[in-house]
Amino acid sequence: MGVQEAPYSLRLEHEVMQKIRVLAAKERRSINMQLCIAVESYLEQYEKEHGAIPVPAED
Repeated sequence: MGVQEAPYSLRLEHEVMQKIRVLAAKERRSINMQLCIAVESYLEQYEKEHGAIPVPAED
């Protein structure tokens, strides 16, 4: 996965968080891993539809 970013506080609606908890438990994953997979899946789908997302070069 590469270098990890600093922790980021994510605020979600209660119902959304509850659904994430259910899915994580069903898939036997941590909530963090479930959220990582969801974000990666979203980015992959977005790039399929719109092309690569340009990312600034790291110094």
